[in-house]
This record gives sequence, structure tokens and C-alpha cells, in this order.
Amino acid sequence: MKPHFFALIALAAACSPAAAQEDTARQFAVEGAGMLTCARFTAARADTASSEYQRMIGFIEGYLTAANLYEPDTFDLTPWHNAAALDMIIGNHCAQHPDDRLVGVTQRMVGGLRPFRLARFSPLLEVGDGQNRAFVYETILRRAQAALRIRGLYTGPEDGTFPPALRQAFRDFQRSVGLTETGVPDPATLWKLLNP
Repeated sequence: MKPHFFALIALAAACSPAAAQEDTARQFAVEGAGMLTCARFTAARADTASSEYQRMIGFIEGYLTAANLYEPDTFDLTPWHNAAALDMIIGNHCAQHPDDRLVGVTQRMVGGLRPFRLARFSPLLEVGDGQNRAFVYETILRRAQAALRIRGLYTGPEDGTFPPALRQAFRDFQRSVGLTETGVPDPATLWKLLNP
């Protein structure tokens, strides 16, 4: 995965006027790892198995899970982002802003992720084979089918299924953007395909 693509979310969130207003609109208590600085996060990334790093990623995932409940029209704010993708987003921001607190970065990220969210429940499907697998929402597969159709890589139905023609379309797309050709809609593939 190319880090600069994930940095776009952090940059968009940080520059968003709405995000800046949210930071000052309401005060709330922050528990645990959220009070740690970006400098601490950057240092902890050197050992992703460390308890400190795991606490920080856990804080980020917990915050985003809570946002799923409190954000309007939101079922899943991060419909294809896994812990590795979140790490890259936060890591890119933190490399440039070492004094920022993890809670503020994560709060601004919520605003940056809104355009990609799922507003309503969608079944989660397992796609791929024994070697390359991914879990992806049916709604996200529909979005991917439409995006691949626009690029002329897919001519099948936009029905949220994973037929062989869709897998080949993903392979063709991955080849065209320099990703490993698995044919599976992993987070890096979906980011490059669905990010405007």
C-alpha cells in the first residue's frame, strides 16, 4: 500500500473547517491512550507488537466504533479500512504533527472518512480463495462494480456478488495502478478504486 494515498484522508480531515469547529464546539473527557501524542505513536510504530502500540490502535478502533453509533446516517465509518490502513493514515499525519494528541487526530479523521461511510446495514461477504481473501460489504462490492464499469474493466451486473469476471476486473485494475494482482478487493485496492 502506498502511504501517500492514506495521507489524503488525514490531510482532508485536518483542513476541514467542520473538523476544526468540532474540536472547539464541545469539551469531553479523554481516557487512556487518546491523550498520548503523535510523537509517542510514531515511536511505538517501531514495534507494532508492543502493548503501547496495541493500546493506541485499540483506542483508534474504539473511537471509530463509537462514531458508528453517534454519527448521523452511519452504519460503518470505515467500510474497508483495516488496522493497517488506520495505522498508515494516523502515522502519516503524526510524522508531520508530532505534538498533536491521538484523540484530536482521530476526531478529525472521522470528518475525513464521512464521504466513504456506509449509511445503512449491508451484509459482510468473504471473497477470494485460500491464498487471497478479504471481507467486504455487499454495498462496497456494488460501488466497486460501478467504478470498474466506469473504467471499462467490468461489464457484469452491479449486484454485490463476486463472480469470476469481477475478480478479473480487480486484477486488471490492480495491474493498472501498480498493486499486487490478487483479484481481491483489499483495503489498498478499494482505496485507489473508490477514492475520488
